Amino acid sequence: ASVAATFDDETVATDKTVTFTGIVLDGTDAANYTLTQPTTSANITQRPLTVGGALVVSASKTYDRGTTATITDASQLTLVNVPAGDANTAAKVALTSLAAAYADKNAGTGKTVTLTSAALTGTTSSNYTLSYATAPTTTAAIVAKSLTVTISASSKTYDQGTTATVTYGDNRISGDSLTFSSTATFADKNVGTGKTVTATGITVTGADAANYSQNTTASTTADISARALSVTVTGGGKT
Repeated sequence: ASVAATFDDETVATDKTVTFTGIVLDGTDAANYTLTQPTTSANITQRPLTVGGALVVSASKTYDRGTTATITDASQLTLVNVPAGDANTAAKVALTSLAAAYADKNAGTGKTVTLTSAALTGTTSSNYTLSYATAPTTTAAIVAKSLTVTISASSKTYDQGTTATVTYGDNRISGDSLTFSSTATFADKNVGTGKTVTATGITVTGADAANYSQNTTASTTADISARALSVTVTGGGKT
């Protein structure tokens, strides 16, 4: 005879009833007995699934001090190790809440992007666990952010030179470390108000400088005020 043992249903749980069928009695005295099919209990544990397929993300993003990548076609990602009864049936088990990240925040090309988190949805999703530790990867770029460097200049007293003292402003992302330098000069050395001051050869250094592209010149206005001149005389007598 063929003996079978079946759980009462397919879902994950502990101490689930298992019923035997097909057990029969044999032997010379078998006819003197009746047989009740036995039952027992056992566990059904969650089936481990992994993520396969292709990770498709935006080809690039502009530097934003973060590592988040945008997944553009989640349908290319698949679940691996799903049994036939649930396979290819999104209503039963499917991927959701997908997130991907660059290896680091810095600007560059061909940067590795990896699936960093995912979850399961569907009517049978509670019967599974999901690992994305070996999920698909791809590459994409982080493009340097355009940095607008501005200057403000201090007015000065006429000193026969055109050198100006400036301070810098910019639209960096908060928290980034940048330092500026340039050559800053008035348009000419002469006294005047609202005189043009130009900074040329602006360079950016600092821990995050490579994540930005910036303008190399900037201008503003400031004053050159007249220098106070003290006149002294020496006199001689006369006859």
